[in-house]
Amino acid sequence: MKYVFPLFITAALLTGGLTAEDIGISSGNARLLLHQDPADQSYSLAFEAAGKIMRTYEPEKPLSLEVNGERIDGSYTKVSQENGTLICQGIVTSKHGTQFLFTDRFLAEKPDSFELRRNVAIQNDSLEDHFFNSLFGIEVTAKSSLEDSEYFVPGVWYRTNFKTRMAGALAKNPNDHYFLFREDRLPLPLAMLRNVSDGGTVSMIHAASEPTTFTGDRGEERVVDERMQFGSIGVRQLDGTSLAFMFPGSEGEQNHVAWRSTDRWALRSHPVKKGIQHHYKLVISFSKTATYPDAVETTWKHAFDIYQPKIRPVDVKAAFRGLVETLDHYAVSRGYDAPGFPFSVNLPSGTARAYNYQMGFIGRQLPNAYVLIHQGIAGKQNDLRIKGEEIVDFWAANSLTGDGLPRTWYDPAKGNDAKGSWRKSDNPRGGTAMRVATTGMEGMLSAYSLDKRNGTDKPAWLAACRKFGDWLVANQNDDGSYYLAYSHQLIDGRHPPTETSKFTTTNPVRFLITLHQTTGDQRYQDAALRAGEFALTNIHHTYNYVGSVIDNPNVIDRESGQEAIYAFLALHDLTQEKRWLEAAVQAARYAETWMYAYEIPVEIDSGVTDFPKDRSIVGQTLIATGQSAADLGFAFSSFDYYRLYLFTGDPHFLTIARLLVHNTKQALNWDGSLYPDQPKGLQLEAFSVTVPRRKGVMECLSWNYTAHLDPLVRFQDAFGSMDIEAIEKLPLAKRQEFNRSVMKPR
Repeated sequence: MKYVFPLFITAALLTGGLTAEDIGISSGNARLLLHQDPADQSYSLAFEAAGKIMRTYEPEKPLSLEVNGERIDGSYTKVSQENGTLICQGIVTSKHGTQFLFTDRFLAEKPDSFELRRNVAIQNDSLEDHFFNSLFGIEVTAKSSLEDSEYFVPGVWYRTNFKTRMAGALAKNPNDHYFLFREDRLPLPLAMLRNVSDGGTVSMIHAASEPTTFTGDRGEERVVDERMQFGSIGVRQLDGTSLAFMFPGSEGEQNHVAWRSTDRWALRSHPVKKGIQHHYKLVISFSKTATYPDAVETTWKHAFDIYQPKIRPVDVKAAFRGLVETLDHYAVSRGYDAPGFPFSVNLPSGTARAYNYQMGFIGRQLPNAYVLIHQGIAGKQNDLRIKGEEIVDFWAANSLTGDGLPRTWYDPAKGNDAKGSWRKSDNPRGGTAMRVATTGMEGMLSAYSLDKRNGTDKPAWLAACRKFGDWLVANQNDDGSYYLAYSHQLIDGRHPPTETSKFTTTNPVRFLITLHQTTGDQRYQDAALRAGEFALTNIHHTYNYVGSVIDNPNVIDRESGQEAIYAFLALHDLTQEKRWLEAAVQAARYAETWMYAYEIPVEIDSGVTDFPKDRSIVGQTLIATGQSAADLGFAFSSFDYYRLYLFTGDPHFLTIARLLVHNTKQALNWDGSLYPDQPKGLQLEAFSVTVPRRKGVMECLSWNYTAHLDPLVRFQDAFGSMDIEAIEKLPLAKRQEFNRSVMKPR
């Protein structure tokens, strides 16, 4: 629905020096203003919000082009109105005589928002004009520096970009003048700027984007082709700070077109010729937000509602069965000196590439073993249960060092007399990372509680969990934090940190709380609360979600948002304090901004792709800044988003939960159609959404199974069904009752 507001004409003196006859549109508290120059009868464009005038990319010149790499600007010469829409036209002529006819249609999109529908047609094209781009922008703050504002470009630019070490990131250098990002690498094509001093917030969304391209769209040299129909969006910093959009989408001053960021532009242009399709729709919105998280939420939800991502239903129960059967298929208990699952499986052949075992993170040996036990009990399949229990037995008996720090990665040996070995590191800095240890040991603790509830006591499993819990209590920093990783070597009776970042302090919280509830030991609860207080101050309040992608440490990433959700939700379950729920909600709002919520098609002339051509990428997520890879890892959080929906009543969280249950399985062989005659749990580990589109890692890793299985098991245990659509048919009061009872020994 479009909101139609009356046009106005005023002769009053307006803030910012606009005088004489001004034409415009009102939308809520914002106005779009066209001012006519009496000298030549041309029109300039500006916006007014909260008494502040914001002019276009080139003040007084709303029409901006680059032709053969040179900037030329122009004004509107004709303005008319039709049913609440301002229709503005102008011609910009190149020095060689080519005429570029701009037709811009402005209307009120919703209160405090305007829609621009732009079309550029070429007339009298000159053979000396070879390529062009059009631009639109708003100078939000005049005579300003980058530090005066906060920024949001999903998956690329957050509040702490300039404060965080991020090799390869696109928005890392505050001395750059241009921060334009190809929209096909963004989960939604938008950029937002919030003034720190007054909370004034302006966003620009490329609406109705269909970002097509072709296989020649590669490398950093200029590419000229009309098949490129994507834009670039971001920020320009000169004397003032502007939101900017370029079409087609050149990327710079840093680019990832050559995979890793480089200090140069990757230029993309359209040819100068008649009949070319050069049009786009932008939505520009104005508001005043109390905080940066409020600005992110408002902007993201606005774009999300514009695109309304479609849910792609799968048979969840069939997918679950296929995943369990795949675990069963690849699990080994003989032939190696330790049981487990292969670290990776080749695609499309389905052959195991490597049998090495990592307890958590991307290896997920223990969480997967827990699922086998769970399904062995639920389905009365004792062979599954035995396989899972053998894996947990191995880790409980062998992984912990003398004082309780787990060794997390094991290379099994083949043959009866051979002996495997433990790796010295699970991360680039060496030693044991908390992310690996806690995700693994949570699996062991869940397996212990499950077996205990079903009549089998495994005291060695609980002893191992307690030993690690005791290590966490003894090695917690005075401020409540934990370091990212610790050495396996003892120095002066302690394991020194190999990576001193504290931003992964969220990682052990849920394990500690579950261990407290399993054992009744108050020390574990106290450690969890102290870690929570540190995380609340240093992660939540600063909006700094960093470091949980441990193979790419100390960068802003999606998984740190997910880990924060788990920690803060567990603390809320423990205490019922509102502040923990608020922190979980903020982390969830942040994490979802990494999820692709619109379609980015494969190249028009593409051949075979790794991620299937005919499947949707909606629901897949970027992993971290400093790279452009995407994966299905957001599937882990479907259960938690559903819980947040029940706690808050926000239907948006329900939509996200449904997307994560269904759409994350687009690359899963759940129906056997992707990899015929291969296990149905196989799927692509990671891939590129932008160029080269849908090329990826042709392997399936152990974590890929867990990402789907873990939340579905949690749904089953909490709500009696793993089918979110069936759960939604239960009475709301019943669902809320189940939700309040989630955090109990599993």
